[in-house]
Amino acid sequence: MGVGTLPAGWTARAAEIGDVDRAVEMMNARSQKFYGENQITRENVEAWWKSPRFDQATDLRLVFDADGALVGIANISNPGEPYAEIGCAGVTHPFHEQDSALWDWMHAWCLDRAQEFVPLAADGARVAAVSGIAKKDSARAAALERAGFAAVRVANHMRIDLSSSTPVAVWPEGVSLRTVDVDNDLHALVALYLETWRDHWGFIERPFDQALADWREQIESEGERFDPTLWFLAVDGNEIAGISLCASHIAGDSTRGYVTGLGVRPAWRKRGIALAMLHHTFAEFRRRGYTAVELDMDSQNLTGALRVYERAGMRPVRQAVTYEKELRAGVDLATRELLS
Repeated sequence: MGVGTLPAGWTARAAEIGDVDRAVEMMNARSQKFYGENQITRENVEAWWKSPRFDQATDLRLVFDADGALVGIANISNPGEPYAEIGCAGVTHPFHEQDSALWDWMHAWCLDRAQEFVPLAADGARVAAVSGIAKKDSARAAALERAGFAAVRVANHMRIDLSSSTPVAVWPEGVSLRTVDVDNDLHALVALYLETWRDHWGFIERPFDQALADWREQIESEGERFDPTLWFLAVDGNEIAGISLCASHIAGDSTRGYVTGLGVRPAWRKRGIALAMLHHTFAEFRRRGYTAVELDMDSQNLTGALRVYERAGMRPVRQAVTYEKELRAGVDLATRELLS
């Protein structure tokens, strides 16, 4: 489709590792505008740019104005097999968010690069470009719509402010809690993830070996920041029934904990395990001196998770919207409804 034209004197190029600080500064300028806080750290960007499936030469473009200031970042994400959804993102500095030529150039570049992955998808499979944005980011929404994307889903960012009245976790008979032993538990955790998230909207099945490699990469990228004592497992005998996997900080803010994944295997649902895991998670963060816990979830979760979070005392504090553009028609590999 071609990527169009940038304003006179503006340039675009691939990223270099020396660009990390400028990229962090620009992305945080935008997160300050919409969230009132920095959400990106140097460690985040370095891990992203060093990821095995990310190629700095082909998967990201930095856009500079005529004075050499960084004004935009466009990137795609290589999802690996089955190549059914390709992440596309364009982000501008707040000073340039009304610059339609910049937005349009970035989204056209993303879509051109995303098209290169389409032949890798299985024959007959639908392939789509996806992009997630803050619900109130109207300039970015308008740019996505100009590029042919449509809003398909809303997610809630949930929060609970911790107090001394955090409920005690009540476990079903036979179920107990322990923390993860990464060396021995990782295979079982990945298998649980693939089983548990299979009935979540938008889930796309991936090969086990690829999912396992992604988990290992994520743990390694965290380095010393990874705290296995915040990965909680609900166990029933020798079976892992559910997980509450947590991070010890949000963008470097050690006063707030984050639940990166909470799930219960289908055979153990409706027994109060998810609520017990949340109560245990909140109590442990409070014991460590944290003031709040946050997580992100699909606002129309097919399994009714929102009701559990609300029962646990969490509330939505903001929303994000997923936009999608079909790149090739075909059989949709993503979960869209419960099959029961």
